[in-house]
Amino acid sequence: TSTMESCTLKDCLKIIIDTFHQYSGQGGDPDALNKKEMKQLLTKEMPHFIKNSKDLQCVPHLFQELDTNQDHDINFKEYAVMIARLAMASHEKMHENAPDKDHHSHGPGLEGK
Repeated sequence: TSTMESCTLKDCLKIIIDTFHQYSGQGGDPDALNKKEMKQLLTKEMPHFIKNSKDLQCVPHLFQELDTNQDHDINFKEYAVMIARLAMASHEKMHENAPDKDHHSHGPGLEGK
């Protein structure tokens, strides 16, 4: 099993927060992602999720869509919306890929397995 499969929800939330700050601290506002930081986070941390999610593939469009306050940065609240969208899209994909579609089961999600 991978680390993500064996971590608690509390641990996973810490990873989500720490990952945001790992990339947001590279330049500019330490509490927001600029376009370059956002692209790095997505390509390094979530390449399979982005590649396999129809509505999240275009990074510039995604950035513009998430930047709801139009300050040209992605703050943590806007990042959290993206994480929620990824979780929902992955859950839908798990149902599409379910081995037993007649009962509640899950197959691979957006992680590309």
